[in-house]
Amino acid sequence: MKPRRILMLTKFKRPWNNGYFMARALEDMGYEVIRLDTPSQLAGLEDALSSRPWLALATKADGMNVDMVNTIRQRGIPFVVWYPDPIPPDPHMVSIARHADYFFTMAQGRIEEYRKHGVTNIAWLSQAVTPSFYEGIVLSPEDWAYYGSQVAFVGNLGTLPQYRPRRKMLDRVIQAGFQLKWWGRRPSRKIKDLPFLFSKVCRSYGGEFVRLDTFYKVARAAKIFLSLDSYPEVRLSMSVRIYTSICCGAFYMSKKVEGIEDVFEPGKEIEVFETYEEMVDKIRYYLAHEEKRKAIAEAGRARVIAQHTYQHRFGEMFRLLRGKGILKDEQPSFS
Repeated sequence: MKPRRILMLTKFKRPWNNGYFMARALEDMGYEVIRLDTPSQLAGLEDALSSRPWLALATKADGMNVDMVNTIRQRGIPFVVWYPDPIPPDPHMVSIARHADYFFTMAQGRIEEYRKHGVTNIAWLSQAVTPSFYEGIVLSPEDWAYYGSQVAFVGNLGTLPQYRPRRKMLDRVIQAGFQLKWWGRRPSRKIKDLPFLFSKVCRSYGGEFVRLDTFYKVARAAKIFLSLDSYPEVRLSMSVRIYTSICCGAFYMSKKVEGIEDVFEPGKEIEVFETYEEMVDKIRYYLAHEEKRKAIAEAGRARVIAQHTYQHRFGEMFRLLRGKGILKDEQPSFS
């Protein structure tokens, strides 16, 4: 029996994109994945549809329009979006979501906003991780020295308003006297960014944009992996970073995202803080209590492997879509 085909429409030219990990998870589950990079390969949509995929799954639907969505659905192929961004609904995504068979958002707190824009077939589906990407990675002594730190941060520190709190948080880490290394896109050298370029935070730059094996090494080598999601006030809007870093063995500490205790238990599987003073106190405490730090990291990783892989998420997605009558065939079991 041939494996079912799933058409994935996402930015495959960026191997750190979430869709890249989703595709691997589907292949690990036994599906055949047709990969179509958006928007660069959308001219090949007709050829992709001729192979009769069982499902078409998009992430941000870059370059897609309503006519393309309707073309897919008219062929009897369900079209689903799994949107990996917690930003408020934008016109493009609302338009696509209205015409999709189903729309999944990683930010539960945005659901009512989408509904107010006419998106009715909608559900929350959090991000996840594909553990097979990180199997067999071993850190050398040189890796531990290069990637290791007391506190690590991975993410964008650009000029957009949602990133400014990250700079303030990391500045507070440095002021408190902790060793910090942050990893991400190389700092811009534009005139408007000169104040940041001369800041202590910028000087703590680790030196590269980490992904895949290098992300693993940062997460594994740091004593504390610090995070600040873009919209912590939006309920259950954790980025993929929480699942990936914990799977890689990180002790994960973040500003509290509303509702996060429904996913991980603070103090036992992760650690959270409300204020920067609380953050500093907890960093100091866990640096001095290595065994507690390691126990939390191990418990968090066990929780991720047991409940928060992309295989688990696709199991949830397919069960919901079958229950709604959108997917007709029986699914391969996953446990």
